[in-house]
This record gives sequence, structure tokens and C-alpha cells, in this order.
Amino acid sequence: MAIDRRSFLRASAAQAALAGVAVGTGVAGCARHPGAPPVESGTNPFQHGVASGDPQADRVILWTRVSPLVDRIGEPIETHWWISRDALGLEVLKGGVVEARPERDYTLKLDPDGLEPGTDYYYGFMTHSGLSPIGRTRTLPARGADHIRMGIVSCSNYPQGFFNAYACIALRDDLDVVLHLGDYLYEYGEGEYGKGAELARIPDPDHEIVRLEDYRRRHATYKADSDLQAAHARYPWITVWDDHESTNNSWKGGAENHNEGEGDWQERKLAAIRAYYEWMPVRELPTQLFRIFRFGDLVDLIMLDTRLQGRDARAAGDDHAAARDPSRSMLGAEQTGWFLDALSESKAAQTTWRVVGQQVVFSPMTDGIGSFNPDAWDGYRANRRQVLDHLSDNAIDDVVFLTGDVHSSWAFDVPPPLSSQDSYDPLTGRGARAVEFVSPAVSSPALGSSPRAVEFFAGVQEIAPHLKFVNLEEHGFVILDLDRERARGEFVFTDSVRTRSNRYRCGPAFETLSGSNHLSQVDPGACLP
Repeated sequence: MAIDRRSFLRASAAQAALAGVAVGTGVAGCARHPGAPPVESGTNPFQHGVASGDPQADRVILWTRVSPLVDRIGEPIETHWWISRDALGLEVLKGGVVEARPERDYTLKLDPDGLEPGTDYYYGFMTHSGLSPIGRTRTLPARGADHIRMGIVSCSNYPQGFFNAYACIALRDDLDVVLHLGDYLYEYGEGEYGKGAELARIPDPDHEIVRLEDYRRRHATYKADSDLQAAHARYPWITVWDDHESTNNSWKGGAENHNEGEGDWQERKLAAIRAYYEWMPVRELPTQLFRIFRFGDLVDLIMLDTRLQGRDARAAGDDHAAARDPSRSMLGAEQTGWFLDALSESKAAQTTWRVVGQQVVFSPMTDGIGSFNPDAWDGYRANRRQVLDHLSDNAIDDVVFLTGDVHSSWAFDVPPPLSSQDSYDPLTGRGARAVEFVSPAVSSPALGSSPRAVEFFAGVQEIAPHLKFVNLEEHGFVILDLDRERARGEFVFTDSVRTRSNRYRCGPAFETLSGSNHLSQVDPGACLP
């Protein structure tokens, strides 16, 4: 059953009356749903906004969550949806009726196809008791695109502070897509990694999340944030999990922040994954979250899962032998083969840029002697060398790695492996095989707030001459601006996350020219919308 926009708006006129009318039978308080909380009669059910994601040239995922009424828990909710060429809904292209069901925590995902490439669309939802906000989305361009601009974010901790980076992004009108590179939410209880009581941002539940219901409720807490809702409604997002969507320092077989008293790890991991798929605007594919997005022949965005798909347990931070062990992998054999094939296929298709969205720092920050970060690619050097050797052996240029995870800003040339005989010149960039931008945190504690971290990274420039920029203190995001000639990353820094704000300042900008594989600092420009 299709619904046009005029019917959608006419229905809203009767919304207030409908909201107060009981339909069927139900006894308040007698039912309980293992997920996000219900709402009282008369409350708009779209408490978590709308979102779109995983855009392709002809389709895009549309998402919302319809909160059940407190006296109707367990019953499906009939929901109308629509997608239009204009914000007023005068050109509705597709629409229909679906059921929001308790099995998926009343979340909905649609995947309308037959859309035009490189085109803005508007969308919304309706039930008998309310209208959703109207979202805007955009399909990917077809061949011939000559300019793409992405917003890059990571590490958003609700009790730690306000999501000012999202507020800034929501006010922009110049992005094609937003990439979230992981730690979209955090698993800790109140006071364990941020005191939400100080900012009236106590996460629900207020204990560490372990079960499916916990993960659902935590997603709901984050999705209730107005700045996050605004950024989701403004742009399509492409996302991937890191560790905190399950628990700290997770890998395929366990996690640092998991013990026997919290139950079976595989059950916890699957609960986290299920809630993520329910609550995020991602397409559910056989390859899970490693997937490709083609922006015409300008950019191939290759998304990796460096956390749950194939990662082996991490080594100790001073065990260089384990870090070099070829039997240990960050990606696993299946994903590594897929990734190398994707790089080769992108070059064969004559795509200008290969952008790799992933979670942890790819560039080396070790001299092979002192302590290192075993959670990053420094802890999985043989797997990293497979990637770098593939780039070199197949003359694959113009690769840009995008990273989150470390709550700080970095810009790198990616040099040859430590174990290779190839040289790198930090003055000219000659010998570099790729470049990397690391996005600062949205609100998680800045790396510079930890004396231990500051001490750990002191002197890193001496052992990492390929490092071009570092800022350990500020929150914000990165704008990645690409055309046929260059890829430019610009750091954008926001006000203190202790106060809600949509103000920002432009940080430094770096670009790599096509074919050069190294960064040069340039005047800021892409920061301004």
C-alpha cells in the first residue's frame, strides 16, 4: 500500500485525536519488552529520530525506531514511510506500509531502489500516533563525478560530554556523506568512563552493558541525543564498529573488558552485533561490515572491520616478536584477501582514489625496540606488511587511510615496513606508500588528558619521522575533500565538550597530490562550508 505525501500530511491533522484513542486491548504494566523503553499514550513515538546510510548510486538505507506505547508492548506497529525528491513531499517516489516489530526492538530499515545517482532525497515515517522528523539523504554519484567531500568522526562518549562535532556537521550543507569509524557508543556504566550525572547525561542502563536488552537501551540513549539526531537527519552515514560497541579491546575470541562472570563471550558479542544492526542504518550483507562504496570513478571507499571479523588476541605492548608473528592477523585471511582484491580491482577500474575507512592507527609508531600500542596495526605487523607489499608490488597509488580510536588528531605519510629494505625520505615524502588521517574524538576523553598517554607518545616524532601533525588535546572531526588532482584532509576543532556548542575553528590542512603518496601542509579551505 503506497501513501502519498498529501495523505501523510492529512493524517497528521487527526494525529492528536488518534493518539488518545485505545485500539484493541492491553493492560499497562503487565508486559515487558527486552529493549528500549516504551512511551506513554499521547507521546510521539519517533523518539530516536531518523537516519539514512550505506548509500549506493541507486538506493540508500532509511532507518527509524517506533517506540511502542506502554500498554501495547509486544504488538507490531503499522508504520507508513515515504521518500521524495523535495522536502515538501510534492514528488513522492516510493512509499508503503511496514510493521515495526518487537523482534527488532521496533526499529525499521527500508532499502528503496530505483533512485537517481548523485541526487538529494527526503524521507519520513508516520504511525497513527505521530510523524517522524523529515530526513535528507543523498545517493552516490555515477561515473564522471569530479568532487567528493566527507565528514569523518569517531569516539563519541555520551556521559563524557556533548556531541558538539555532530552539531557542527548538522549545520553544514557541503558534505556528501559522514563516516563514523567506530566507538559510536561506549559500554561502561555511569561513572566508569565519564560522569554523566555532572551533565545530566547518565547512560541507560547505568551499569555496564552485557545482554541484548542492555545494548538496545544504550543505543537508544545515544540516538535520543538531539545533535546526533540532527547530523543523522542531515546526511547519509557510513559506519563501522570498533571495540566499545561490544566492549573494550575486543577481538574475535574475547575482550579485555569481559570476564566469566559476565557470561559467554560469543553470546555477548552476538548480542552487541544484533543490536548494532537493529539500531544503525547499515545494509546487512554476507561480508558484514567490510564493504565497498563507489563514488563514480573518483573514489572507492573500502570499509574494513579491524575488530570482530578476524582479529587475533593482542600481544603485550613490549612483545615485538609476537607483533611480527605472521600467524597473527588484524583482519583474518578472508578479509585480508578481500581487501587486497578490492585495492587491485579499484586500480584496474582506473578509479582515482582508494579511501580506506578503518578503526585503528595503520602507520607505524614504533622503532621495533621500545613499547608500542599493541591494539593498533603496530601489534599486527605481518598483516600490515601484506597490505603495504601489495601496494608496492602492484604499483597501487593514491591510497588514503582514515582512522579513529585514539581520541586525538594525526596526519602521516605511510612509509615502507620496518623490516623492508626500502627507504623513506621525510623531507620529500619519497618512498611513502600511502597517507593517513586520524580523526579526533567527538567527545571521548582527549588523549592529552592522560599523563600516561602523554608520556607514552613523548618523542614519537623522533621514531616516526613520517608523522606530519599531531594534536592530543582537542575534540572535533576531519573534512576529507577529494577531486581528480588531490585529496585534502582538514582538521576541525570544536569547543569544550563540557558545554553544548556548535562553534568550531579550522585546524591545519594537508593534501596529497595524485600519484605522490605523501602529504604536504596547505592553507585551510575545506573546513569552511
